[in-house]
Amino acid sequence: MVSYPYAWLPVVIVVGTLVLLTNAYLALIALMILVPAVVLALAAAIVSVPYVLGRYASRRWREHAATRAHRVASAERQQAGAR
Repeated sequence: MVSYPYAWLPVVIVVGTLVLLTNAYLALIALMILVPAVVLALAAAIVSVPYVLGRYASRRWREHAATRAHRVASAERQQAGAR
């Protein structure tokens, strides 16, 4: 039978977390690591969301302008052919 050690990962995480947080000193160390990580993740989200939205809007603006220019050129060709 094949053994899959990664199947035990959720159990290891839960038990490890419980053991870590039951000891007050280890819990303080964990919080000292966790709080800055959460603050950094939140700061990254606050900074990256406007950047990503700005890139999306810029890309959509260029696509819209290119489509409009294509429509105008197509209409001019049709008018020139109708003359």
